[in-house]
Amino acid sequence: MLKLIHSHVDFAAFPYANLGRIAPEKGPHLAIEIAKKSGWHLRMAGKVDPVDREFFEEQIKPHIDGKQIEFLGEANHKQKCELMGGAVATLFPITWSEPFGLVMAESMVVGTPVIAIAMGSTKEIIEDGKTGFLCHDVAECIADLDRLSEINRCACRDRIVANFSVTRMVDDYEAVYQKLTAHRFASNGQVSNLVVDLNRLTA
Repeated sequence: MLKLIHSHVDFAAFPYANLGRIAPEKGPHLAIEIAKKSGWHLRMAGKVDPVDREFFEEQIKPHIDGKQIEFLGEANHKQKCELMGGAVATLFPITWSEPFGLVMAESMVVGTPVIAIAMGSTKEIIEDGKTGFLCHDVAECIADLDRLSEINRCACRDRIVANFSVTRMVDDYEAVYQKLTAHRFASNGQVSNLVVDLNRLTA
């Protein structure tokens, strides 16, 4: 089987997050639904690409009232850190199989748990019930808002530091290269002109 190597988070850059694009696959419309049905205050930040402008105008903007639902636009790094670090939770109600989801890792590294739809990489990043909650629909997301007191914010950061550091990523790449080199050498007794064939890589 293939060895999956995750990206990393620059811990020094996020002392206390990066918010994604305002696009259908990121689920901002679902975040609004969660906020309205639960009565919670929602603050959103992110850029709106031209391709997503119609979606924003039709499904997001009409709900922005500056009170319960706030849209801060594209935030700079300092604003992102303050926004996510000061949040009770980060909503990640994606509608597609996110390949990594850096927002989740960045949220957790500042100690903020994530409530996410269980798709794509969410199961790899979030430890359900310990660093956030993995849900299957809006109703479950709303229900888990009442469970946030169960989360230890230090555990959120600890999970990211342990699993998504630069050192861990480099170690994983070195392990893969060593395995490929050993496989090639075992096949023909030489390592020159090494051709990386991930389809032949075994765990």
